[in-house]
Amino acid sequence: GAPTRFVDVPDANTNELRVYDVQAQPGRVVIMDQDVGHTVVAPNAGAGKRARYSLVWKLILHPKIHGQDMKDLAGGRETFWPDTEFFGSASQVASR
Repeated sequence: GAPTRFVDVPDANTNELRVYDVQAQPGRVVIMDQDVGHTVVAPNAGAGKRARYSLVWKLILHPKIHGQDMKDLAGGRETFWPDTEFFGSASQVASR
């Protein structure tokens, strides 16, 4: 197929941009801030004649109660979402 390419902030040591490709997969969802540098990449031969579609939602999350922790969107209910996979500079922040 065709990955979505993300460009991260330059490496502090080399000053080179860090580029990450996330491969398209059925059921895969990428949730990100709209200001993250990204682009789609031209399909490779493995895509064949299949079209690539991207569906974009602009989400605005509002708390239901005053002081709600917006990181706990399940409200304490069990969820079936896979673990979040951080990459790039976000992985450094997530591991702190």
